[in-house]
Amino acid sequence: MTIKSIIKYSFLFPIFILTISGCEDAIDIDVEPLTEQLVVDAWLTNQVGPQTIKLSMSQPYFDNTLAEGLSGAVVTVTSSSGTVFEFEETENGNYVWTPIANETIGEVGTDYGLQIRVDGQNYGSISTMNRVPSVDSITYEVRGDETFGANGVYAEFFARDPLGVGDTYWVKTFKNGVFLNKPDEISLAFDAGFSEGGQVDGQIFITPIRQSINRIADMDTEDSRDVAPWDVGDEIRVELHAINNDAFYFLTSTQQQITNGNNGIFSEPIINTRGNIFREDGEQVLGMFNVSAVSAMAVVVD
Repeated sequence: MTIKSIIKYSFLFPIFILTISGCEDAIDIDVEPLTEQLVVDAWLTNQVGPQTIKLSMSQPYFDNTLAEGLSGAVVTVTSSSGTVFEFEETENGNYVWTPIANETIGEVGTDYGLQIRVDGQNYGSISTMNRVPSVDSITYEVRGDETFGANGVYAEFFARDPLGVGDTYWVKTFKNGVFLNKPDEISLAFDAGFSEGGQVDGQIFITPIRQSINRIADMDTEDSRDVAPWDVGDEIRVELHAINNDAFYFLTSTQQQITNGNNGIFSEPIINTRGNIFREDGEQVLGMFNVSAVSAMAVVVD
């Protein structure tokens, strides 16, 4: 390419940038309303305390209001040993099982069947409570040379995946009792790694998962260069939830859907996340039923 050609294209490039950057006209899209579907939010654990199942109906794509709960359903969970847990409606769409004393839902290795009857229709699903390793320790350190984040206290946890391929987990972190639930803070593991086929069965969780418990700054209100994940006096609580494989893929897809806009022009079309709830005629509805064994540990930063 000659010097003259280089000069020619150097003038064209800014014009091209100005052209594509000016395409910001709003486009209104008419989306045909679809038939409403039942949405089931049923994430149960063996932790002490009440367990809640939430029912609602699906909404149009551009409706950003909070979905109303679905009342009038009969909701039960039955274990493979024959124990029936009845969930009573406490408020619109919330169905709660209240234990007696320190009673919990079941044991590792037990299968559970969800049954929902509402508006003359029956819905159901099955989940197994899988094994969960102990959280061995939580450590933290002060970092003073962070490139992209703030200097300050950073933490990580340690746990070892048991031998046997196919264990999946949801790592939940709480800062002073508040669940860190931003989309980018969803932390999932397949065996000791990120995904199936990672060949990390039976090992200590890999470093990125161990360090995924660090709080991410709220980008709308905070500068990540100024806000460290933890401060002296903060309580760090880590819960390791053993989840079924279908729940792992459900959460993976959900995270991808929620953060899809971060990909700019490479964003993929939004679709409903595939769950494991079925109507009696075999038609799948929306949502997930999972029963988790949980291990936990908490430390205070001093």
